[in-house]
Amino acid sequence: MNEPVVIIGGGIIGASVAYNLASLYSLRNSIVLEKSRLGSGSTSGSLGGFRHQFSNETAIKLTIESVKILDQFEAAFGYDPLVRRDGYSFIASEENSLAQLKKNLELTKRLGINVEFLKKGELQWRFPFYSFEGIIGGTLCMADGHASTLAVLQGYVSKSKTLGVKFYENTEVIGISVEDGEVTAVVTAESRIETSKVLIAAGAFSGVVGKLAGANIPIKPYPRKILVTHAFSSSIPSEIPLIIDVDSTLAIGREGNGMILADNEPTDSSFELSFPANYDDRVISKAVKRVPSLANASVAYSDIGLYEMTPDSNPIVSEIEGIEGLYCCSGFAGHGFMHAPAIGRIMAELIVERKTHIDISEYDLGRFGSEKAQNSERLII
Repeated sequence: MNEPVVIIGGGIIGASVAYNLASLYSLRNSIVLEKSRLGSGSTSGSLGGFRHQFSNETAIKLTIESVKILDQFEAAFGYDPLVRRDGYSFIASEENSLAQLKKNLELTKRLGINVEFLKKGELQWRFPFYSFEGIIGGTLCMADGHASTLAVLQGYVSKSKTLGVKFYENTEVIGISVEDGEVTAVVTAESRIETSKVLIAAGAFSGVVGKLAGANIPIKPYPRKILVTHAFSSSIPSEIPLIIDVDSTLAIGREGNGMILADNEPTDSSFELSFPANYDDRVISKAVKRVPSLANASVAYSDIGLYEMTPDSNPIVSEIEGIEGLYCCSGFAGHGFMHAPAIGRIMAELIVERKTHIDISEYDLGRFGSEKAQNSERLII
């Protein structure tokens, strides 16, 4: 393949795919185009969480493979991803939610990952700083944890550059040429790049980019905000799992010496990173009811970004039917970082070999608009 593969989007997904194309298939002339700075989109707003607890078997397999790569990342890339297994705990106050958590637990355990089921009393004993009033049970997986998004992104970008991949920042794509149903070029304000292979990995903007080629990619942006407090230790251990109430949508965990406070309450789709004036106060109020000692904490900063959502909350990882050579790898609903190591290899396989070592057929774009039942992911945080 003499022509370059052009990747639109310089976040963690695009960088991982570029690296895998170069390292696995010697496609060292690949080009990554980023309209702003590398990693400035959803990657910059990610706290680097990874978890095995999903209601979707493919997602669990992607996490298993990605974590294996993260564990060997420093040796391979020269950047320490700062992996820490502090765990994820999902708790529920509704019987149907708890039943779903139990199903997820059995699925995850069947794939070889240890997950505990904890009744309310056990939760209270394990995490005495948290008020579990109204909670009927939950799950805990200590194989889950966090890593540094910046270190992993820099590792992929740096290694890709040594292999010949070109990264262009502040380069917005304004056109994708398609002739007779085949991709022929990508157009920016500065140049026209002849190519027969284009990957859209533009996160929440992938739907907009797809329209440049006449493709309908059903990905919408949803703003998300995470509050991080100043250093805080009152009665709370330095390492705790991220505790997510699946019914109230509240998440509380550690970020360095501070605390993470997040509320995944649904918002309207928008590219605008704006929130109601009382948003922070509402989140803090919910958090204090669960962790009373947080009344003494103060907010240091917030992380704001866009979730890239598909109708079934699962990503699109496929070639786009009807436009040969055009691919999409987006719509990860906040799970892009944790799945990027595995999905980078899978996307490279799909582009070059048209087959993948993990079956991702359920992530094909063609599932939308068909009569095939969509297996929606139920754990979105």
